[in-house]
Amino acid sequence: MSRRPASTEPVPAAQLEPSSASLVARLLTALAIIAAMIGAGAVALDWEPRLLPIRIVTVDGEMHGLSRESLQQTVAEHIDGGILTQDLTALRQRVQELPWIHRASVRRVWPDRLVLTVSEHEAMAQWGDNGLVTEDGIVFRPRDGRLPAGLVRLEGADAMAPQVVERYHRWHPKLAQLGLIIESVVRNARGDWTLTLLGGTELYLGTGDIDARFERLLAAYPQVEAIGIPTRIDLRYSNGFAVRWVPRTDAPRERVAANISRERS
Repeated sequence: MSRRPASTEPVPAAQLEPSSASLVARLLTALAIIAAMIGAGAVALDWEPRLLPIRIVTVDGEMHGLSRESLQQTVAEHIDGGILTQDLTALRQRVQELPWIHRASVRRVWPDRLVLTVSEHEAMAQWGDNGLVTEDGIVFRPRDGRLPAGLVRLEGADAMAPQVVERYHRWHPKLAQLGLIIESVVRNARGDWTLTLLGGTELYLGTGDIDARFERLLAAYPQVEAIGIPTRIDLRYSNGFAVRWVPRTDAPRERVAANISRERS
């Protein structure tokens, strides 16, 4: 029996391609599905905080400058989602904006807890009237205005904090060897350095040759102290310094160290 050869005639295009109506129907169906998914997502976002709320905020880490209750309250004020939808990155950034906070991390603990882990700045000195500064020269200002007692006072432009801290650490041990304690270090807007010692003695170092002037003070201080109690030592001279002592009834109120130049910088 002979077989009929396979047809090689082309199939009409109308049989291969769906009709325009069919394409429109499929497009409308896809749009309806997408709309339903968006609607379901919106409903889920609206109901998720109610169905899966965050009920507990736990704080881990040592706290000295901030209270745990205050930190928990701050976190609670910025919670705007449930345990699944809460933006942890935004929450962590909010916490790190708090003055005392150095680092912070936030994680979820099922079913209703956020765990906040924080580390605080450690203040090594008071900075100006209302701030604090760390060993790394980071300046921060507590919102409540409370400052720890007993800290040395450093002062200057915030950008100069690392340099002021470094100078303090360099000068403090050298003066301590003479029995002198720094009460404050100030670098003013002109760049002048002024130290105040415990007891009220003021040391004026000026803007230039600071290290040389400081070493000159260390070398001469025993002789200065042997004369009396100094209230002011002005080292802003090229070859010497001026001293004002506590007034005595049997001596002039002000005495000037030998070899003083009139040139200051």
